[in-house]
Parts: sequence; C-alpha cells; structure tokens
Amino acid sequence: MTSLDDQFDVFSNTLRLLAEQVVGLSYFLRKIKKPEEGISNIEAAFNNVLSSLYGLMCALKNAGACSSLYEYEAISTLLCIRHVLQHQPGRVRNNLRDSWAKRVHPDAGLLRFPVLADRLPAQPFYIHIGWICDGIAASNNAKQRPSLAAFWNLEGIRAEAEKAGFSLQVSYVCAMSLVQEAARTVVSNYSAHLKAYGEDSEVYLQHFGDVAPVDPYRFAITAQN
Repeated sequence: MTSLDDQFDVFSNTLRLLAEQVVGLSYFLRKIKKPEEGISNIEAAFNNVLSSLYGLMCALKNAGACSSLYEYEAISTLLCIRHVLQHQPGRVRNNLRDSWAKRVHPDAGLLRFPVLADRLPAQPFYIHIGWICDGIAASNNAKQRPSLAAFWNLEGIRAEAEKAGFSLQVSYVCAMSLVQEAARTVVSNYSAHLKAYGEDSEVYLQHFGDVAPVDPYRFAITAQN
C-alpha cells in the first residue's frame, strides 16, 4: 500500500464515521437528552474528514496527480473551511448548538442541495453560510472566494432566498452536501490514481464513481422546523 492509497483509505474511514455520527445525532438529542455528546462527536468527525482530505490532496500532489490542492471548487470549499477552523476552533459545535436549540436569526433558512438521491432525508448537520463566506474572505484563501461563490451559485441562491423571505448571510447549509460533493469530485477526477485496500475505500471508490454531481441550480431553502 502506497502513502496515497493509505490516505484514501483514511479519508474513506472518516467519511463513514461522519455519516454515522450525523445519523446518530437525533439519538443524543431526543432519546438520551445529551445533545453535547452528539454535537461533539459530529464536530470531531467533521474535523477528521477535513484533515484527511487535506492529507489525501497532498499525497495526490506529491504523486504528480495534480499541480494544486485547489484544482476543483468542491474540494477547495472543504479545504478553505478547514483553514478557517484552524483559527476559529469550536465554530462547528456552536453552529450545531444554535441550529438545534433554535437560536437562529428569524430570517435564517436551511439550504440543501439534492445529493446522491432525492429519497434521502435531510441530514441534521447545518453550518452557517455567513460564517463560511466571511471566514474565507478574511483568510489566506480569500482569492478562492469568487470562484467558490460562482461554483455554488451563491448569488442566484441569494436572490431566491430573498424572494422567500430569507437572508442567505444568516442562513445555514447542509454540510453533508458539501462533503459528498467533495468526495465525488475526488473519485471522479483522481480515481486512476487511487486503489482500495479496505472495505470503506472499496465501497466509496465504487459508490462515488456512480454518483451524479451536485447541481447548484437545484436547491431547496426552507424555514427551520
């Protein structure tokens, strides 16, 4: 197993663990009334996904598979969030606390892009759009912001949000939409350089190779329940 294969295996492991923690959040919130434990688990799992994606992209670059870590906006989005979180630790946890405790701005909406299949239920992991955009704009990755905004159709979404009575700046986006599109982009563009050596990496290498890309012009923005 090469370093690149090992990094992809680690990335696949972290994807599975994050999905498990997101699915399990309602158990901590509603069944045993320990929201902090569930929220902390998601925060740690999300950070592990970001770190493992960074490690994978570095390994791909070292192997000559790419000239930059930021070749694709879907991947760049998570790498930029990772950089912001290095300087603002705990913000993901605060986002989850606010959204589940309903301490959100009255003009806030929940943004979700259909991913994988429309039959999948909305996943309860939302992060603040204004925090992401402002954090990237104030970071060393500020030059990435225009291309990321264009890729995710933020101006178009902003216009539709305002028509529906929401403010995009104070709204939240389903983080799993961002994660899954980044994973799909990795497999779609670098699969020739990747080999599966574990159950998770085997599943995800095949799975994300068959998934259609997120369409940022197909989205739903709704009020928090």
